[in-house]
Amino acid sequence: MKEGTGMYACRCTQCCTTSPTVVTRHGLNEERTKRRNFFHGGHVADGEQVMEPDKFNVFDVPRERWVVGTLMIVVILTGVLSRLL
Repeated sequence: MKEGTGMYACRCTQCCTTSPTVVTRHGLNEERTKRRNFFHGGHVADGEQVMEPDKFNVFDVPRERWVVGTLMIVVILTGVLSRLL
């Protein structure tokens, strides 16, 4: 799942449905339970897949954010050092 949203979804290959995306695993479990009860009478369908967000990759951060973050760190360190000296 490459959306960059950090959301979870559940896909069922038996009934060809995908749950709405949710932010937490708890929300995903609620969506799975609703779908299982509605489409499968509470049973777990074969081929049920949980789609999780991709792991964080530092190389996906845009260069502009690195520049701004570095400048902020420099300003903070300069302020701290000027107070101490």
